[in-house]
Amino acid sequence: MRASELPGRCLNNQIATLELTPMNDATQNLKSILANSSLFGMLDERQLDEVVGHTTSMRVDAHLSVVNQGDPPEGTFWVVYGQVKVVLYTKQGSEKTLEILGRNTCFGLGEMLLERPHLACVKTTIDSMLLHTDRDVMLQVAKENFVFARELMTCVGRQFYGLVRDIESYSQTAKQRLVGYLLRQSQNETSDYIELVANKSLIASRLSLTPETLSRLFHDLVEERLISISGRRIRILDYEKMSSLLA
Repeated sequence: MRASELPGRCLNNQIATLELTPMNDATQNLKSILANSSLFGMLDERQLDEVVGHTTSMRVDAHLSVVNQGDPPEGTFWVVYGQVKVVLYTKQGSEKTLEILGRNTCFGLGEMLLERPHLACVKTTIDSMLLHTDRDVMLQVAKENFVFARELMTCVGRQFYGLVRDIESYSQTAKQRLVGYLLRQSQNETSDYIELVANKSLIASRLSLTPETLSRLFHDLVEERLISISGRRIRILDYEKMSSLLA
């Protein structure tokens, strides 16, 4: 997929044209980005050049569709910076957020490997830079490089594990879902604070809660002296008691 071949994306019945960076204008910068990513960092020089030659850079404004339901699986996307949400729409038109993905994450991998159309939509939540790498070169390099193939399997496995965890959470109370989410987020932080990755409405959709329920649960956890909140920053005050709520 080349820049000239990328169609506009539909958002609220309008076509949004993505601003693309031609490969030959930023090849070295693109190569450096890929070489330092967890997905492509193990490739040798020749393989990396092959991937660079089949990768398109996309700078996408906030709230634009990158993938629509039914789109063909032409390759894999990598988030350089910014954030996207993976969503499904009900017959009533409501939106269910399946995942919120930030920098150094990928999407579209499962669809690409299965050669199945995308079932979910992917939209940016903030201004983002994405890379799209063609399917054929991904599969060719996977044949040549076992470590790369293993990384692809790891990514798919991680997504499957997350899906099973979400299904398991359906049997949990609303409070347990929020507590589990906060504890998982804390594992990725280097300080005592958790920086919420999105606004509360988006997080509520991710946890299958209403925004009102999420706000009430945050208030309850503060009242119970389990967390403190300052804007989007949350500090867990008692990990032991928080963990016990999931028992």
